[in-house]
Amino acid sequence: MSIIFRLKYALGMIPSADQLDAKWEKLIKMRDDLDAMENSAELKRHFDLKSLIDSAAFQQKRREIESLQFSGSEEEKMILSYKTLAKSKQIRNYQIVSVSPKLERFQKIVQGSELERYLFLENEVGCKDFKIRMASQKKKAFVQTDDYPIFAEYNQVRKSADIRFWKKYNNSESYQSYLNTVGSIQLLRYDELCGMTASDEFKKRVAYLKDKKKFLKSDEHQKILEFKELDSSAFMAEYRKLKKARELDFFEKWNIVLDENFIEKELNTQQWQPENWLGFKLSGVSFSQNGEMQAFNGIKNIQVLNNTLSLWAKKEQVTGRIWNPVVGLIPKQFEYTSSIMNNADFFRMKEGVVEAKLRFKKDATITSAFSLTGDKPFPQIDLVRSTKNGVGLGIIERQDSKSSKYKKINGLNAEHYHIYRIELYNSQFVWKINGHEVYRNSVFVNDPLFFNLLTTLHGDVSDHLLPHRFEVDWIRCFTKK
Repeated sequence: MSIIFRLKYALGMIPSADQLDAKWEKLIKMRDDLDAMENSAELKRHFDLKSLIDSAAFQQKRREIESLQFSGSEEEKMILSYKTLAKSKQIRNYQIVSVSPKLERFQKIVQGSELERYLFLENEVGCKDFKIRMASQKKKAFVQTDDYPIFAEYNQVRKSADIRFWKKYNNSESYQSYLNTVGSIQLLRYDELCGMTASDEFKKRVAYLKDKKKFLKSDEHQKILEFKELDSSAFMAEYRKLKKARELDFFEKWNIVLDENFIEKELNTQQWQPENWLGFKLSGVSFSQNGEMQAFNGIKNIQVLNNTLSLWAKKEQVTGRIWNPVVGLIPKQFEYTSSIMNNADFFRMKEGVVEAKLRFKKDATITSAFSLTGDKPFPQIDLVRSTKNGVGLGIIERQDSKSSKYKKINGLNAEHYHIYRIELYNSQFVWKINGHEVYRNSVFVNDPLFFNLLTTLHGDVSDHLLPHRFEVDWIRCFTKK
Protein backbone atom coordinates (compact mmCIF):
# COMPACT_ATOMS: atom_id res chain seq x y z
CA MET A 1 0.00 0.00 0.00
CA SER A 2 2.79 2.46 0.87
CA ILE A 3 4.56 1.76 -2.46
CA ILE A 4 1.41 2.67 -4.35
CA PHE A 5 1.05 5.78 -2.21
CA ARG A 6 4.65 6.88 -2.83
CA LEU A 7 4.22 6.40 -6.56
CA LYS A 8 0.96 8.37 -6.67
CA TYR A 9 2.45 11.04 -4.39
CA ALA A 10 5.50 11.42 -6.64
CA LEU A 11 3.24 11.72 -9.70
CA GLY A 12 1.07 14.36 -8.04
CA MET A 13 -1.96 12.05 -7.91
CA ILE A 14 -2.49 12.50 -4.17
CA PRO A 15 -4.44 15.66 -3.26
CA SER A 16 -2.51 18.22 -1.25
CA ALA A 17 -3.39 19.18 2.30
CA ASP A 18 -4.52 22.58 1.06
CA GLN A 19 -6.85 20.95 -1.47
CA LEU A 20 -8.34 18.75 1.24
CA ASP A 21 -8.64 21.78 3.51
CA ALA A 22 -10.56 23.63 0.80
CA LYS A 23 -12.83 20.61 0.38
CA TRP A 24 -13.46 20.50 4.13
CA GLU A 25 -14.12 24.23 4.33
CA LYS A 26 -16.58 23.88 1.46
CA LEU A 27 -18.33 21.04 3.31
CA ILE A 28 -18.53 23.07 6.52
CA LYS A 29 -19.89 26.04 4.57
CA MET A 30 -22.52 23.81 2.95
CA ARG A 31 -23.56 22.54 6.37
CA ASP A 32 -23.69 26.03 7.88
CA ASP A 33 -25.57 27.39 4.86
CA LEU A 34 -28.14 24.59 5.13
CA ASP A 35 -28.54 25.16 8.87
CA ALA A 36 -29.03 28.88 8.28
CA MET A 37 -31.59 28.17 5.55
CA GLU A 38 -33.55 25.73 7.67
CA ASN A 39 -33.80 28.35 10.39
CA SER A 40 -34.49 31.24 8.01
CA ALA A 41 -37.61 33.35 7.65
CA GLU A 42 -37.59 32.61 3.90
CA LEU A 43 -38.01 28.86 4.33
CA LYS A 44 -40.66 29.30 7.03
CA ARG A 45 -42.55 31.65 4.73
CA HIS A 46 -42.32 29.12 1.88
CA PHE A 47 -43.85 26.34 4.01
CA ASP A 48 -46.53 28.67 5.46
CA LEU A 49 -47.59 29.84 2.00
CA LYS A 50 -47.76 26.31 0.64
CA SER A 51 -49.95 25.21 3.54
CA LEU A 52 -52.26 28.20 3.01
CA ILE A 53 -52.56 27.80 -0.75
CA ASP A 54 -53.34 24.09 -0.45
CA SER A 55 -56.17 24.70 2.05
CA ALA A 56 -59.89 24.27 1.10
CA ALA A 57 -60.75 27.76 2.40
CA PHE A 58 -58.20 29.37 0.09
CA GLN A 59 -59.50 27.48 -2.94
CA GLN A 60 -63.08 28.48 -2.10
CA LYS A 61 -62.10 32.13 -1.79
CA ARG A 62 -60.43 31.97 -5.16
CA ARG A 63 -63.65 30.90 -6.82
CA GLU A 64 -65.58 33.79 -5.26
CA ILE A 65 -63.43 36.70 -6.36
CA GLU A 66 -64.71 38.99 -9.10
CA SER A 67 -62.56 40.59 -11.73
CA LEU A 68 -61.84 44.21 -12.28
CA GLN A 69 -61.94 45.98 -15.70
CA PHE A 70 -59.28 48.13 -17.32
CA SER A 71 -61.84 50.19 -19.21
CA GLY A 72 -62.75 53.27 -17.16
CA SER A 73 -60.11 52.60 -14.54
CA GLU A 74 -57.76 55.19 -13.09
CA GLU A 75 -54.91 53.42 -14.86
CA GLU A 76 -56.59 53.92 -18.24
CA LYS A 77 -57.14 57.62 -17.48
CA MET A 78 -53.50 58.03 -16.53
CA ILE A 79 -52.33 56.44 -19.76
CA LEU A 80 -54.65 58.64 -21.85
CA SER A 81 -53.52 61.77 -19.98
CA TYR A 82 -49.88 60.80 -20.50
CA LYS A 83 -50.34 60.23 -24.22
CA THR A 84 -52.21 63.55 -24.61
CA LEU A 85 -49.48 65.48 -22.83
CA ALA A 86 -46.76 63.66 -24.77
CA LYS A 87 -48.33 64.80 -28.04
CA SER A 88 -48.79 68.43 -26.96
CA LYS A 89 -46.73 71.10 -28.73
CA GLN A 90 -45.51 72.50 -25.42
CA ILE A 91 -44.07 69.19 -24.08
CA ARG A 92 -42.63 68.18 -27.46
CA ASN A 93 -40.88 71.57 -27.75
CA TYR A 94 -39.56 71.20 -24.19
CA GLN A 95 -38.11 67.77 -24.92
CA ILE A 96 -36.41 68.99 -28.12
CA VAL A 97 -34.96 72.13 -26.54
CA SER A 98 -33.80 70.45 -23.32
CA VAL A 99 -31.38 68.20 -25.22
CA SER A 100 -30.36 70.67 -27.95
CA PRO A 101 -26.74 71.90 -28.27
CA LYS A 102 -28.10 75.44 -28.69
CA LEU A 103 -29.49 75.39 -25.16
CA GLU A 104 -26.18 74.09 -23.89
CA ARG A 105 -24.36 76.92 -25.66
CA PHE A 106 -26.88 79.46 -24.41
CA GLN A 107 -26.44 78.32 -20.81
CA LYS A 108 -22.66 78.49 -21.04
CA ILE A 109 -22.95 82.06 -22.36
CA VAL A 110 -25.29 82.99 -19.50
CA GLN A 111 -22.74 81.68 -17.01
CA GLY A 112 -19.81 83.38 -18.74
CA SER A 113 -18.11 86.71 -18.02
CA GLU A 114 -18.63 88.13 -21.52
CA LEU A 115 -22.39 88.41 -21.09
CA GLU A 116 -21.96 89.93 -17.68
CA ARG A 117 -19.67 92.58 -19.19
CA TYR A 118 -22.05 93.18 -22.07
CA LEU A 119 -25.01 93.77 -19.77
CA PHE A 120 -22.95 96.15 -17.69
CA LEU A 121 -21.84 98.10 -20.76
CA GLU A 122 -25.36 98.12 -22.17
CA ASN A 123 -26.62 99.60 -18.94
CA GLU A 124 -23.91 102.25 -19.01
CA VAL A 125 -24.45 103.41 -22.60
CA GLY A 126 -28.19 103.09 -22.31
CA CYS A 127 -28.62 105.31 -19.29
CA LYS A 128 -30.09 108.80 -19.75
CA ASP A 129 -27.01 110.73 -18.60
CA PHE A 130 -24.73 108.87 -21.02
CA LYS A 131 -27.06 109.52 -23.92
CA ILE A 132 -27.26 113.24 -23.04
CA ARG A 133 -23.50 113.54 -22.84
CA MET A 134 -23.07 111.72 -26.13
CA ALA A 135 -25.74 113.77 -27.92
CA SER A 136 -24.30 117.09 -26.69
CA GLN A 137 -20.98 116.57 -28.42
CA LYS A 138 -19.79 116.14 -31.91
CA LYS A 139 -18.27 112.85 -32.88
CA LYS A 140 -14.67 114.08 -32.91
CA ALA A 141 -15.10 115.66 -29.50
CA PHE A 142 -16.87 112.60 -28.11
CA VAL A 143 -13.95 110.42 -29.09
CA GLN A 144 -11.75 112.41 -26.72
CA THR A 145 -14.08 111.88 -23.71
CA ASP A 146 -13.92 109.19 -21.00
CA ASP A 147 -17.26 107.86 -22.30
CA TYR A 148 -15.90 106.84 -25.64
CA PRO A 149 -13.87 103.77 -24.53
CA ILE A 150 -17.00 102.42 -22.86
CA PHE A 151 -19.04 103.08 -25.98
CA ALA A 152 -16.40 101.49 -28.22
CA GLU A 153 -16.09 98.42 -26.02
CA TYR A 154 -19.87 98.07 -25.96
CA ASN A 155 -20.04 98.13 -29.78
CA GLN A 156 -17.29 95.56 -29.97
CA VAL A 157 -18.83 93.17 -27.41
CA ARG A 158 -22.36 93.37 -28.82
CA LYS A 159 -21.08 92.26 -32.21
CA SER A 160 -19.47 89.07 -30.83
CA ALA A 161 -20.89 85.75 -32.06
CA ASP A 162 -21.91 84.62 -28.58
CA ILE A 163 -23.74 87.87 -27.72
CA ARG A 164 -25.55 87.94 -31.04
CA PHE A 165 -26.50 84.26 -30.54
CA TRP A 166 -27.64 84.98 -26.99
CA LYS A 167 -29.92 87.83 -28.12
CA LYS A 168 -31.47 85.81 -30.89
CA TYR A 169 -31.91 82.60 -28.89
CA ASN A 170 -33.19 84.40 -25.81
CA ASN A 171 -36.00 85.94 -27.82
CA SER A 172 -36.79 82.81 -29.82
CA GLU A 173 -40.26 81.33 -29.62
CA SER A 174 -38.96 77.84 -28.83
CA TYR A 175 -36.82 79.05 -25.93
CA GLN A 176 -39.60 81.16 -24.48
CA SER A 177 -41.92 78.15 -24.71
CA TYR A 178 -39.25 76.07 -23.00
CA LEU A 179 -39.00 78.63 -20.16
CA ASN A 180 -42.74 78.70 -19.76
CA THR A 181 -42.78 74.90 -19.56
CA VAL A 182 -40.06 74.58 -16.92
CA GLY A 183 -41.76 74.07 -13.55
CA SER A 184 -45.20 74.15 -15.13
CA ILE A 185 -48.08 72.04 -13.93
CA GLN A 186 -48.18 70.35 -17.35
CA LEU A 187 -44.51 69.28 -17.16
CA LEU A 188 -44.78 68.14 -13.57
CA ARG A 189 -47.81 66.05 -14.46
CA TYR A 190 -46.11 64.67 -17.57
CA ASP A 191 -43.02 63.61 -15.59
CA GLU A 192 -45.21 62.12 -12.88
CA LEU A 193 -47.27 60.14 -15.40
CA CYS A 194 -44.15 59.12 -17.32
CA GLY A 195 -42.57 57.63 -14.21
CA MET A 196 -45.73 56.00 -12.98
CA THR A 197 -46.80 54.46 -16.27
CA ALA A 198 -43.26 53.19 -16.97
CA SER A 199 -42.94 51.39 -13.63
CA ASP A 200 -43.14 47.61 -13.46
CA GLU A 201 -45.74 47.89 -10.75
CA PHE A 202 -48.02 50.00 -12.98
CA LYS A 203 -47.53 47.71 -15.96
CA LYS A 204 -48.35 44.71 -13.83
CA ARG A 205 -51.43 46.51 -12.55
CA VAL A 206 -52.62 47.30 -16.11
CA ALA A 207 -51.93 43.76 -17.21
CA TYR A 208 -53.84 42.52 -14.20
CA LEU A 209 -56.84 44.77 -14.92
CA LYS A 210 -56.96 43.67 -18.56
CA ASP A 211 -56.84 40.02 -17.59
CA LYS A 212 -60.24 38.35 -17.62
CA LYS A 213 -59.30 36.02 -14.79
CA LYS A 214 -60.97 37.54 -11.77
CA PHE A 215 -58.71 35.94 -9.21
CA LEU A 216 -55.61 37.73 -10.40
CA LYS A 217 -56.56 40.93 -8.55
CA SER A 218 -56.85 39.39 -5.12
CA ASP A 219 -54.56 39.16 -2.12
CA GLU A 220 -54.77 35.43 -2.56
CA HIS A 221 -53.29 35.75 -6.03
CA GLN A 222 -50.45 37.82 -4.60
CA LYS A 223 -49.75 35.01 -2.17
CA ILE A 224 -49.60 32.55 -5.05
CA LEU A 225 -47.24 34.87 -6.91
CA GLU A 226 -45.13 35.23 -3.76
CA PHE A 227 -45.07 31.48 -3.33
CA LYS A 228 -44.12 30.87 -6.96
CA GLU A 229 -41.45 33.52 -6.82
CA LEU A 230 -40.04 32.09 -3.62
CA ASP A 231 -40.41 28.53 -4.84
CA SER A 232 -38.45 29.35 -7.98
CA SER A 233 -35.93 31.59 -6.23
CA ALA A 234 -32.20 31.01 -6.10
CA PHE A 235 -32.65 30.53 -2.34
CA MET A 236 -34.98 27.54 -2.78
CA ALA A 237 -32.85 26.14 -5.60
CA GLU A 238 -29.81 26.24 -3.32
CA TYR A 239 -31.84 24.81 -0.43
CA ARG A 240 -33.03 21.84 -2.51
CA LYS A 241 -29.51 21.35 -3.83
CA LEU A 242 -28.09 21.27 -0.32
CA LYS A 243 -30.84 18.95 0.92
CA LYS A 244 -29.95 16.50 -1.84
CA ALA A 245 -26.16 16.90 -1.47
CA ARG A 246 -24.68 13.53 -0.66
CA GLU A 247 -21.64 15.20 0.87
CA LEU A 248 -23.81 16.38 3.77
CA ASP A 249 -24.61 12.77 4.66
CA PHE A 250 -21.30 13.04 6.51
CA PHE A 251 -22.99 15.00 9.29
CA GLU A 252 -25.79 12.44 9.52
CA LYS A 253 -23.23 9.74 10.22
CA TRP A 254 -20.54 11.55 12.19
CA ASN A 255 -20.19 13.78 15.23
CA ILE A 256 -17.35 16.29 15.26
CA VAL A 257 -16.13 15.78 18.82
CA LEU A 258 -12.95 17.85 18.54
CA ASP A 259 -12.15 20.70 16.17
CA GLU A 260 -8.99 22.42 17.39
CA ASN A 261 -7.92 25.30 15.15
CA PHE A 262 -5.71 27.17 17.65
CA ILE A 263 -7.60 30.42 17.24
CA GLU A 264 -6.36 31.90 20.53
CA LYS A 265 -3.16 33.89 20.93
CA GLU A 266 -1.51 31.27 23.13
CA LEU A 267 -1.96 27.63 24.07
CA ASN A 268 -5.35 27.03 25.69
CA THR A 269 -4.37 25.31 28.93
CA GLN A 270 -8.04 24.51 29.54
CA GLN A 271 -7.69 22.08 26.62
CA TRP A 272 -3.99 21.18 26.59
CA GLN A 273 -1.32 20.46 29.21
CA PRO A 274 2.25 21.41 28.17
CA GLU A 275 3.73 18.44 30.04
CA ASN A 276 4.38 14.71 29.86
CA TRP A 277 1.03 13.52 31.27
CA LEU A 278 2.11 10.29 32.93
CA GLY A 279 5.43 11.67 34.15
CA PHE A 280 3.79 14.80 35.51
CA LYS A 281 1.07 12.73 37.18
CA LEU A 282 3.62 10.47 38.89
CA SER A 283 6.33 12.96 39.79
CA GLY A 284 4.83 16.43 39.35
CA VAL A 285 7.41 17.35 36.71
CA SER A 286 8.11 16.53 33.10
CA PHE A 287 11.27 14.61 32.38
CA SER A 288 13.22 13.26 29.45
CA GLN A 289 13.94 9.64 28.70
CA ASN A 290 17.39 8.13 28.93
CA GLY A 291 19.27 8.91 25.71
CA GLU A 292 17.31 12.05 24.82
CA MET A 293 19.27 15.26 24.43
CA GLN A 294 16.55 17.80 25.21
CA ALA A 295 14.83 19.09 28.33
CA PHE A 296 11.12 19.67 28.06
CA ASN A 297 10.61 23.37 28.64
CA GLY A 298 6.83 23.49 29.03
CA ILE A 299 4.86 26.30 27.48
CA LYS A 300 8.02 28.35 26.87
CA ASN A 301 8.69 26.32 23.75
CA ILE A 302 5.10 26.40 22.49
CA GLN A 303 3.89 29.22 20.26
CA VAL A 304 0.50 29.94 18.74
CA LEU A 305 0.67 32.35 15.80
CA ASN A 306 -1.73 32.86 12.90
CA ASN A 307 -3.86 29.91 14.01
CA THR A 308 -0.89 27.57 13.93
CA LEU A 309 0.66 25.86 16.93
CA SER A 310 4.41 25.27 16.90
CA LEU A 311 6.49 23.13 19.24
CA TRP A 312 10.01 24.56 19.14
CA ALA A 313 13.28 22.73 19.65
CA LYS A 314 16.13 25.13 20.42
CA LYS A 315 19.78 25.11 21.33
CA GLU A 316 19.96 26.56 24.84
CA GLN A 317 21.36 25.38 28.15
CA VAL A 318 18.87 24.49 30.84
CA THR A 319 18.73 22.20 33.87
CA GLY A 320 16.16 19.44 33.63
CA ARG A 321 15.49 15.87 34.71
CA ILE A 322 16.02 12.53 33.07
CA TRP A 323 14.54 9.18 33.94
CA ASN A 324 17.09 6.54 34.84
CA PRO A 325 15.51 3.07 35.12
CA VAL A 326 17.89 2.21 37.97
CA VAL A 327 17.78 5.27 40.21
CA GLY A 328 14.74 7.14 38.91
CA LEU A 329 14.72 10.89 38.28
CA ILE A 330 18.08 12.63 38.26
CA PRO A 331 18.97 16.22 37.35
CA LYS A 332 20.90 16.88 34.17
CA GLN A 333 22.32 19.84 32.31
CA PHE A 334 20.87 19.90 28.78
CA GLU A 335 22.15 21.72 25.73
CA TYR A 336 18.75 21.71 24.01
CA THR A 337 15.14 22.46 24.91
CA SER A 338 11.90 21.27 23.38
CA SER A 339 8.30 20.75 24.40
CA ILE A 340 5.64 18.13 24.86
CA MET A 341 1.89 18.52 25.24
CA ASN A 342 -1.15 16.33 25.85
CA ASN A 343 -4.90 16.55 26.31
CA ALA A 344 -5.38 13.59 28.66
CA ASP A 345 -7.41 15.51 31.24
CA PHE A 346 -9.63 17.18 28.67
CA PHE A 347 -10.36 14.78 25.81
CA ARG A 348 -10.17 11.05 25.11
CA MET A 349 -11.75 8.70 22.62
CA LYS A 350 -11.78 4.95 22.04
CA GLU A 351 -13.23 4.69 18.55
CA GLY A 352 -13.61 7.09 15.68
CA VAL A 353 -11.34 9.17 13.49
CA VAL A 354 -8.37 11.33 14.43
CA GLU A 355 -6.73 13.57 11.86
CA ALA A 356 -4.28 16.44 12.02
CA LYS A 357 -2.61 18.80 9.57
CA LEU A 358 1.09 18.78 10.42
CA ARG A 359 4.47 19.89 9.13
CA PHE A 360 8.03 19.16 10.32
CA LYS A 361 11.54 18.75 8.95
CA LYS A 362 13.13 15.32 8.54
CA ASP A 363 16.40 14.47 10.29
CA ALA A 364 17.94 11.50 12.03
CA THR A 365 18.66 13.50 15.20
CA ILE A 366 15.24 15.15 15.60
CA THR A 367 11.97 13.30 16.15
CA SER A 368 8.58 15.01 16.05
CA ALA A 369 5.61 12.83 16.84
CA PHE A 370 1.85 12.79 17.33
CA SER A 371 0.79 9.68 19.20
CA LEU A 372 -2.22 8.26 21.05
CA THR A 373 -1.96 6.45 24.39
CA GLY A 374 -4.13 5.52 27.33
CA ASP A 375 -3.41 5.57 31.04
CA LYS A 376 -0.56 3.13 30.42
CA PRO A 377 2.31 4.11 28.12
CA PHE A 378 1.71 1.17 25.80
CA PRO A 379 0.37 0.29 23.39
CA GLN A 380 1.32 3.58 21.77
CA ILE A 381 -0.39 4.42 18.50
CA ASP A 382 1.69 6.72 16.34
CA LEU A 383 -0.44 8.88 14.11
CA VAL A 384 2.89 10.00 12.67
CA ARG A 385 6.53 10.15 13.73
CA SER A 386 9.29 11.86 11.79
CA THR A 387 12.19 9.76 10.56
CA LYS A 388 15.46 10.47 8.79
CA ASN A 389 13.96 10.17 5.33
CA GLY A 390 10.22 10.47 5.89
CA VAL A 391 7.67 9.42 8.48
CA GLY A 392 6.76 6.37 10.49
CA LEU A 393 3.33 5.30 11.67
CA GLY A 394 1.86 2.30 13.38
CA ILE A 395 1.68 0.55 16.74
CA ILE A 396 4.37 0.31 19.42
CA GLU A 397 3.24 -2.42 21.82
CA ARG A 398 5.99 -2.13 24.42
CA GLN A 399 9.04 0.00 25.17
CA ASP A 400 12.22 -0.62 23.17
CA SER A 401 10.42 -3.12 20.95
CA LYS A 402 10.95 -3.32 17.21
CA SER A 403 7.32 -3.70 16.33
CA SER A 404 6.25 -5.48 13.19
CA LYS A 405 3.18 -3.30 13.30
CA TYR A 406 4.96 -0.26 11.98
CA LYS A 407 5.39 1.31 8.57
CA LYS A 408 7.93 3.83 7.29
CA ILE A 409 7.12 6.03 4.31
CA ASN A 410 9.74 8.08 2.52
CA GLY A 411 9.48 10.78 -0.09
CA LEU A 412 7.11 13.26 1.56
CA ASN A 413 7.89 16.90 0.85
CA ALA A 414 8.88 18.34 4.23
CA GLU A 415 8.12 21.86 3.02
CA HIS A 416 4.42 21.01 2.76
CA TYR A 417 1.75 20.30 5.32
CA HIS A 418 0.20 16.82 5.25
CA ILE A 419 -3.01 15.54 6.77
CA TYR A 420 -2.42 12.41 8.83
CA ARG A 421 -5.44 10.33 9.77
CA ILE A 422 -6.23 7.26 11.88
CA GLU A 423 -9.55 5.44 11.70
CA LEU A 424 -10.01 3.13 14.69
CA TYR A 425 -12.82 0.61 15.26
CA ASN A 426 -12.89 -2.63 17.23
CA SER A 427 -9.11 -2.42 17.71
CA GLN A 428 -8.64 -2.10 13.94
CA PHE A 429 -6.54 0.85 12.81
CA VAL A 430 -6.28 2.40 9.35
CA TRP A 431 -3.72 5.11 8.60
CA LYS A 432 -4.17 7.63 5.80
CA ILE A 433 -2.05 10.47 4.47
CA ASN A 434 -3.90 13.19 2.55
CA GLY A 435 -6.90 10.88 2.31
CA HIS A 436 -4.99 7.90 0.87
CA GLU A 437 -4.67 4.69 2.87
CA VAL A 438 -1.04 3.77 3.60
CA TYR A 439 -1.26 1.17 6.35
CA ARG A 440 -3.60 -0.89 8.52
CA ASN A 441 -3.17 -3.15 11.53
CA SER A 442 -4.79 -4.01 14.84
CA VAL A 443 -4.13 -4.03 18.56
CA PHE A 444 -6.44 -4.36 21.53
CA VAL A 445 -7.04 -1.02 23.24
CA ASN A 446 -8.62 -1.12 26.66
CA ASP A 447 -8.58 2.55 27.64
CA PRO A 448 -9.82 5.61 25.81
CA LEU A 449 -6.90 7.34 24.10
CA PHE A 450 -5.54 10.85 24.42
CA PHE A 451 -2.98 12.74 22.34
CA ASN A 452 0.72 13.38 22.89
CA LEU A 453 2.62 15.83 20.69
CA LEU A 454 6.35 16.22 21.18
CA THR A 455 9.75 16.83 19.69
CA THR A 456 12.80 14.95 21.00
CA LEU A 457 16.47 15.17 20.10
CA HIS A 458 18.85 12.22 19.81
CA GLY A 459 22.53 13.09 19.46
CA ASP A 460 24.20 16.37 18.58
CA VAL A 461 22.05 18.40 16.24
CA SER A 462 23.49 20.46 13.41
CA ASP A 463 23.10 24.14 14.12
CA HIS A 464 21.47 24.78 10.76
CA LEU A 465 18.56 22.54 11.80
CA LEU A 466 17.72 24.69 14.81
CA PRO A 467 15.46 26.13 15.87
CA HIS A 468 13.19 23.28 14.74
CA ARG A 469 9.43 23.68 14.49
CA PHE A 470 6.80 20.98 14.73
CA GLU A 471 3.80 22.83 13.27
CA VAL A 472 0.17 21.90 13.89
CA ASP A 473 -2.43 23.71 11.77
CA TRP A 474 -5.43 21.85 13.19
CA ILE A 475 -6.64 18.64 14.86
CA ARG A 476 -10.06 17.08 14.31
CA CYS A 477 -11.83 14.04 15.70
CA PHE A 478 -15.03 12.32 14.61
CA THR A 479 -17.16 9.61 16.15
CA LYS A 480 -19.98 7.71 14.49
CA LYS A 481 -23.51 8.66 15.42
